[in-house]
Amino acid sequence: MTEANLRNPVDMTYERTGPHGASRSAVHRKLHSWTFLPFLQFFGGGIYAPDPSTYDPIEILLNAEGEEQDKLTARWRDNKLSELNFVGVVAALLAGVLTSTGSWPSILPSGELSPWPIRTTWYCGIVLSLFSILTAADQTVRLHRLSSHRDGLENLRKLLSKTIRERDCEAQTRLQPSLLQVVTWQMPVMFLTSATICMIIGLFLHIWSATPHVGRMGHWDDDSKVAVTYTVVALIAIILFCVGQYALYSPIRK
Repeated sequence: MTEANLRNPVDMTYERTGPHGASRSAVHRKLHSWTFLPFLQFFGGGIYAPDPSTYDPIEILLNAEGEEQDKLTARWRDNKLSELNFVGVVAALLAGVLTSTGSWPSILPSGELSPWPIRTTWYCGIVLSLFSILTAADQTVRLHRLSSHRDGLENLRKLLSKTIRERDCEAQTRLQPSLLQVVTWQMPVMFLTSATICMIIGLFLHIWSATPHVGRMGHWDDDSKVAVTYTVVALIAIILFCVGQYALYSPIRK
């Protein structure tokens, strides 16, 4: 018996067998090319683009057997429901903050309305956060309704798996998650992250719009000092966030 045959069966769930055998799943390879590497994969780990922590559990539960398959499916469902609940709450809070931006005091010297790019980014953030709430609520309802069926766990696996044509059944030895399903279940987080980015960009534009003459002829008013201080703090926070994302993603990179 070879060394490969002696390996733990759990470890082998990350591999494909058969004529199309490869070290990574077909869905992973599609996501690898679809997510515009390396940018979106850097923001993996569940914060934006689907990564191994998103689709590997689905692939494992699709190819498990017996009671273990039902146990893994129920675990995935429960964890997904908790995630959707968290995302929905955060998206609602963010939507509340973004809708209140209209009542923020104007920092422009003339007291006029903020430039259109600022209002545009915040309005886009409101729409994205609302769709994050909507998709999270929709997926939560669908999971509950699927689970209420007698064959709920089996139906959930059918929903998650990729449709295989009959002529390919013999060649396909392992079920793979549907690429569309992987991306769909990631949509609430993607909407939430996009809304947060719009909020941050809007803040940058809002603060710097009051400083058109910053640094010119030695002119540094209070608005200029606020803009510079905010920018320094924001850039430090962004750098630390990127470092944290890299640290969270690198242990599962293959």
